[in-house]
Amino acid sequence: MRPGPLPALILALATVWTGSGAALAWEPDPESKAERRAAAAVERFRKQPRTEHYFENAHSYAVLHSVGRLSLGFGGAYGRGFVFEQDRPTGTTRFWQLSSGIQAGGRYFSMIIFFKDEEALEYYKLGKFELMGTAGFSLATLGASKDPAYHKGVAIFSNTKFGLMVEAAVAGAKFTYKPLE
Repeated sequence: MRPGPLPALILALATVWTGSGAALAWEPDPESKAERRAAAAVERFRKQPRTEHYFENAHSYAVLHSVGRLSLGFGGAYGRGFVFEQDRPTGTTRFWQLSSGIQAGGRYFSMIIFFKDEEALEYYKLGKFELMGTAGFSLATLGASKDPAYHKGVAIFSNTKFGLMVEAAVAGAKFTYKPLE
Protein backbone atom coordinates (compact mmCIF):
# COMPACT_ATOMS: atom_id res chain seq x y z
CA MET A 1 0.00 0.00 0.00
CA ARG A 2 1.30 3.40 -0.95
CA PRO A 3 1.61 6.12 1.77
CA GLY A 4 -0.75 9.07 1.53
CA PRO A 5 0.36 12.67 0.92
CA LEU A 6 0.68 13.58 4.63
CA PRO A 7 3.21 10.82 5.54
CA ALA A 8 5.16 11.58 2.36
CA LEU A 9 5.24 15.30 3.26
CA ILE A 10 6.39 14.53 6.81
CA LEU A 11 9.14 12.24 5.47
CA ALA A 12 10.27 14.88 2.98
CA LEU A 13 10.35 17.60 5.65
CA ALA A 14 12.24 15.31 8.04
CA THR A 15 14.81 14.57 5.34
CA VAL A 16 15.28 18.27 4.56
CA TRP A 17 15.38 19.20 8.27
CA THR A 18 18.01 16.60 9.26
CA GLY A 19 20.06 17.08 6.12
CA SER A 20 20.34 20.85 6.35
CA GLY A 21 23.02 21.28 8.96
CA ALA A 22 24.18 24.41 7.17
CA ALA A 23 21.55 26.61 8.79
CA LEU A 24 22.37 28.27 12.07
CA ALA A 25 20.09 27.51 15.00
CA TRP A 26 20.01 31.21 15.91
CA GLU A 27 19.41 34.45 14.11
CA PRO A 28 21.97 37.21 14.67
CA ASP A 29 20.67 40.45 16.11
CA PRO A 30 20.34 42.81 13.12
CA GLU A 31 21.58 45.66 15.34
CA SER A 32 24.77 43.77 16.28
CA LYS A 33 27.55 44.07 13.72
CA ALA A 34 29.59 41.45 15.62
CA GLU A 35 26.77 38.88 15.50
CA ARG A 36 26.15 39.51 11.80
CA ARG A 37 29.88 39.09 11.06
CA ALA A 38 30.05 35.91 13.15
CA ALA A 39 27.05 34.41 11.30
CA ALA A 40 28.61 35.29 7.94
CA ALA A 41 31.94 33.73 8.98
CA VAL A 42 30.22 30.52 10.12
CA GLU A 43 28.40 30.29 6.78
CA ARG A 44 31.69 30.76 4.86
CA PHE A 45 33.31 27.96 6.87
CA ARG A 46 30.27 25.70 6.40
CA LYS A 47 30.65 26.02 2.62
CA GLN A 48 34.19 24.61 2.76
CA PRO A 49 34.27 20.83 2.20
CA ARG A 50 37.25 20.46 4.55
CA THR A 51 35.17 21.61 7.56
CA GLU A 52 32.04 19.52 6.88
CA HIS A 53 33.18 16.61 9.06
CA TYR A 54 33.97 18.99 11.93
CA PHE A 55 30.60 20.73 11.86
CA GLU A 56 28.89 17.34 11.89
CA ASN A 57 30.96 15.80 14.70
CA ALA A 58 32.41 18.53 16.90
CA HIS A 59 31.00 19.14 20.36
CA SER A 60 31.19 22.92 19.87
CA TYR A 61 33.20 25.63 18.13
CA ALA A 62 34.45 29.19 18.45
CA VAL A 63 34.42 31.52 15.47
CA LEU A 64 36.64 34.58 15.45
CA HIS A 65 35.04 36.58 12.67
CA SER A 66 37.60 39.39 12.61
CA VAL A 67 41.30 38.70 13.16
CA GLY A 68 44.02 41.14 12.13
CA ARG A 69 47.68 40.17 11.98
CA LEU A 70 50.88 42.12 11.18
CA SER A 71 54.44 40.84 11.18
CA LEU A 72 58.00 41.49 10.13
CA GLY A 73 60.24 39.08 12.02
CA PHE A 74 58.10 39.61 15.10
CA GLY A 75 54.36 39.75 14.80
CA GLY A 76 51.10 40.16 16.60
CA ALA A 77 47.44 39.40 16.05
CA TYR A 78 44.14 40.22 17.69
CA GLY A 79 40.66 38.89 17.05
CA ARG A 80 37.25 38.47 18.58
CA GLY A 81 34.17 36.36 18.12
CA PHE A 82 31.72 33.94 19.71
CA VAL A 83 31.70 30.44 21.17
CA PHE A 84 28.89 28.21 19.91
CA GLU A 85 27.39 25.14 21.56
CA GLN A 86 24.69 23.31 19.59
CA ASP A 87 24.91 26.09 16.97
CA ARG A 88 23.91 28.76 19.49
CA PRO A 89 26.25 31.41 20.89
CA THR A 90 27.03 30.83 24.57
CA GLY A 91 29.85 33.31 25.05
CA THR A 92 32.27 35.78 23.54
CA THR A 93 35.91 35.08 22.91
CA ARG A 94 39.03 37.13 22.23
CA PHE A 95 42.39 36.11 20.81
CA TRP A 96 45.85 37.62 21.18
CA GLN A 97 48.95 36.23 19.51
CA LEU A 98 52.64 37.10 19.53
CA SER A 99 54.98 35.40 17.07
CA SER A 100 58.61 35.22 16.08
CA GLY A 101 60.25 33.66 13.05
CA ILE A 102 60.58 34.08 9.34
CA GLN A 103 57.48 36.11 8.60
CA ALA A 104 56.42 39.26 6.82
CA GLY A 105 53.13 40.82 5.89
CA GLY A 106 49.67 41.62 7.06
CA ARG A 107 46.50 39.60 6.98
CA TYR A 108 42.85 40.00 7.88
CA PHE A 109 41.04 36.70 8.33
CA SER A 110 38.42 34.60 10.10
CA MET A 111 39.29 31.61 12.24
CA ILE A 112 37.18 28.73 13.52
CA ILE A 113 38.20 26.46 16.36
CA PHE A 114 36.42 23.11 16.66
CA PHE A 115 36.26 21.39 20.04
CA LYS A 116 36.07 17.61 19.79
CA ASP A 117 34.46 17.17 23.21
CA GLU A 118 33.31 19.06 26.30
CA GLU A 119 36.72 18.62 27.95
CA ALA A 120 38.44 20.52 25.13
CA LEU A 121 35.86 23.33 25.33
CA GLU A 122 36.22 23.63 29.11
CA TYR A 123 40.01 23.85 28.76
CA TYR A 124 39.56 26.63 26.18
CA LYS A 125 37.28 28.53 28.56
CA LEU A 126 40.09 28.54 31.15
CA GLY A 127 42.12 30.80 28.81
CA LYS A 128 45.38 28.84 28.94
CA PHE A 129 48.40 30.10 26.99
CA GLU A 130 49.54 27.75 24.20
CA LEU A 131 52.50 27.64 21.84
CA MET A 132 51.77 26.80 18.25
CA GLY A 133 53.79 26.56 15.07
CA THR A 134 52.46 28.22 11.95
CA ALA A 135 53.42 27.94 8.32
CA GLY A 136 51.54 29.30 5.38
CA PHE A 137 51.07 31.74 2.57
CA SER A 138 48.17 34.04 1.84
CA LEU A 139 47.71 36.55 -0.96
CA ALA A 140 44.73 38.88 -1.37
CA THR A 141 41.57 36.83 -0.80
CA LEU A 142 43.26 33.56 -1.70
CA GLY A 143 44.71 31.78 1.28
CA ALA A 144 46.54 28.53 1.78
CA SER A 145 47.53 27.21 5.14
CA LYS A 146 48.11 23.79 6.61
CA ASP A 147 45.24 23.29 9.03
CA PRO A 148 45.75 20.45 11.48
CA ALA A 149 43.48 17.58 12.41
CA TYR A 150 42.39 17.43 16.02
CA HIS A 151 45.29 18.02 18.40
CA LYS A 152 44.47 17.80 22.10
CA GLY A 153 40.79 17.90 21.16
CA VAL A 154 41.03 21.09 19.07
CA ALA A 155 41.16 21.73 15.29
CA ILE A 156 41.72 25.22 13.86
CA PHE A 157 40.91 26.49 10.36
CA SER A 158 41.41 29.96 8.92
CA ASN A 159 39.89 31.80 5.99
CA THR A 160 41.84 34.77 4.61
CA LYS A 161 39.73 37.81 3.73
CA PHE A 162 42.63 39.87 2.38
CA GLY A 163 46.31 40.48 2.89
CA LEU A 164 49.76 39.29 1.97
CA MET A 165 51.66 37.12 4.43
CA VAL A 166 54.45 34.56 4.30
CA GLU A 167 55.38 32.83 7.53
CA ALA A 168 57.24 30.04 9.26
CA ALA A 169 57.05 31.02 12.90
CA VAL A 170 56.46 29.99 16.47
CA ALA A 171 53.62 31.79 18.20
CA GLY A 172 52.12 32.08 21.63
CA ALA A 173 48.40 32.62 21.79
CA LYS A 174 46.00 33.67 24.52
CA PHE A 175 42.27 33.10 24.30
CA THR A 176 39.64 34.47 26.65
CA TYR A 177 36.05 33.43 27.15
CA LYS A 178 33.17 35.36 28.69
CA PRO A 179 29.70 33.78 28.99
CA LEU A 180 26.81 35.67 27.41
CA GLU A 181 24.49 37.24 29.95
